[in-house]
Amino acid sequence: MKRSWSIGVLCLLAMNTAVAAQKCPAFDASMLDKGISQATPWRVVSGGAGECSFMTANTSINFGFNHIAGESVEAAKAAAVEMREAVAGKSVVVPAPSLGEEGFVYQPKNDAGDIDPTSMFFYGHRGSLNVSGYLNLKDAITAAQQDFIANLLASTLGAATDPKALAKETNCPYLDAALVKRLLPAGALSTSVPDANNCVVSTAGKVIVVAVTKSARSRQMAELALKNAACTVDTLPKLGTAAGIAHHCSEGNPRAEVTFASGSRMFKFMFLPTIEPSADERGALVELAEFAARK
Repeated sequence: MKRSWSIGVLCLLAMNTAVAAQKCPAFDASMLDKGISQATPWRVVSGGAGECSFMTANTSINFGFNHIAGESVEAAKAAAVEMREAVAGKSVVVPAPSLGEEGFVYQPKNDAGDIDPTSMFFYGHRGSLNVSGYLNLKDAITAAQQDFIANLLASTLGAATDPKALAKETNCPYLDAALVKRLLPAGALSTSVPDANNCVVSTAGKVIVVAVTKSARSRQMAELALKNAACTVDTLPKLGTAAGIAHHCSEGNPRAEVTFASGSRMFKFMFLPTIEPSADERGALVELAEFAARK
């Protein structure tokens, strides 16, 4: 499933920004209080130009979404088709016209072929933007709640027809186009910039993730991340004493990760291909990190 990264990776980015974010630019939490009134009050956990997440006092009751920008209207529509085809075999899929011509709602099946009626995922498109969302409640999600969330997600796609807003959702200051091209040479790019501290670019099953964490303990955080990596770690003196690249990891998917501290910021650059990153790919990732360090 080429686009299965979108929910998992962007949930991690939401966690990365949860401490600082207090507001969702797309809509106020009070709208969820009205539309999902069985679970209140809702509060913002993270929020940015292309991503927001919410939860209640019961953290298992949550909702969130992220935008993914394609290179064209056709690419965004094709992404929705591809995503639906990817989940169809193991999910109950229902069309959601409010989320675009190829918009849909789905609920994954367990090994017995049953679904969890309290959990639901959404996917849609408008213009060159895709939206991916999720909803988890205590009780079974009703048809009215499903329609409410689908319409709410559709309302966030106004950026698709607003050049300034679209630019804000696709411009990542930490990425150099030429270096991205070295790592992602084939296929149309999909881009998500949830906020100023996080970026995701992907194509053909390969993903670049940038996560920047602001903290007075950035150096200690970077050192701990490198120490705990179940990987081969090469130091990167040009990026400071608390800097390194992890690769050939014994746990998880094939990847390379550059971690370093700069002032009050900890940077993590991740490259997730389908096979172990080559030496040239690792070199390009290090160059991306060096590019960001100059910003």
